[in-house]
Amino acid sequence: MIDTASIDSNHAQRDKHLRDEDFLDVGSYPQARFVSTSFLALGDGKGLLKGILTLRGISRPITIDVEHVGAGSDPWGGYRRGFTGKTQLVLADFGITKYLGASAKEMELSLGVEGVRKKSRYSPGKPGRLRIR
Repeated sequence: MIDTASIDSNHAQRDKHLRDEDFLDVGSYPQARFVSTSFLALGDGKGLLKGILTLRGISRPITIDVEHVGAGSDPWGGYRRGFTGKTQLVLADFGITKYLGASAKEMELSLGVEGVRKKSRYSPGKPGRLRIR
C-alpha cells in the first residue's frame, strides 16, 4: 500500500495541487496499491517487475524497470535490501484527465524501496529458512 498523500515533488504548492481532486484525490483515494505478478531478472542487478497498480480506484497492469541498490545487515540485527524503479503512466488510464498540455499526458513514477527480511520463528535473529518436518 502507498499513502497517496505522501507524494513529494520537492515543491509544497505543487504537492498540494497533486493531492486534490484534479490528480490523486487523496480525500477519496487515500491509498494506491501495487501487487506484483512476475519478475524477470535481466542481469547486473536489473530486472522487470510486472504487476497491477490501483490508483484512484482504477487497476491497470504496469511494468517497472528495477535496479538493485544494495543489501546488508543493519544495526538492529536485521537484513535489508534496496531497489529503485521507474515506469511511465498514462494519466487518463487512471482517471486523471486534467489538461495540462500535450506533453503532460504521461508521468514518470520513480520508486525507492527498502525491504527488511523477516526473522524466522524457528531461529530468531537469523534469516528465515524453510524447514520440513
